[in-house]
Amino acid sequence: MKLAVFGATGPTGVEVVKQALALGHDVTALVRNPDKMKDLVPDKDFKIEKIDFSSPESIEPHLQDKDVVLSCLGSKSAPWSAVTFYTDSMKVIVSAMRKNSIKRLVCVSSWYLTDDPSDPPPFLLRWVFKPLFTGRIFKNLAEMEQYLHGCDDIDFTAVKAPHLLTGPVTEMEFRTEEGEQVHDREGMRGMCRADVARFMLSTMSSEEWVKKCVAVIAVPKK
Repeated sequence: MKLAVFGATGPTGVEVVKQALALGHDVTALVRNPDKMKDLVPDKDFKIEKIDFSSPESIEPHLQDKDVVLSCLGSKSAPWSAVTFYTDSMKVIVSAMRKNSIKRLVCVSSWYLTDDPSDPPPFLLRWVFKPLFTGRIFKNLAEMEQYLHGCDDIDFTAVKAPHLLTGPVTEMEFRTEEGEQVHDREGMRGMCRADVARFMLSTMSSEEWVKKCVAVIAVPKK
């Protein structure tokens, strides 16, 4: 398949590009700094194109003839500043997809975006990290998910990952759940980015999680 990957210079995006190439896909990395991409995935046969998110018109030409769009975009914002990056960038991507008649989208989201008292996040995340550090990012990610639910013409899958770890891709099995977390996770608390990429790529041709937000984690095979 012909894939367009946003956020390809980030740790998860690099894994998506590497694994997609290994699977034989035609990959185009859409990045703001092409030189950085060349250093991260050297000597590979794939296209690198420079983009900006100033308007859908600036993105549209880069999505021509693509089958699937994958977004690994991330934002680093000061804890006291408003965050609109995820909704702003997703609206541009979706608009450009529509202009190119592309329906399939796989993007990265996160566990614990909402504070449901009946299914709360861990104590430290709920009362320390979200109020002081990640709350505004999580709020905008939740708004991004809500926006995608309203896009009836886009076959999206929002992959909700737990705490992200560094490490090589594994052969662990995936546990999934439609909701804010995976409860049956055998004590696992995080997931390596390489396995998040592996799961994202596995969903591209599947109907199971179309138009859904899916929490996922990798656990050892029994």
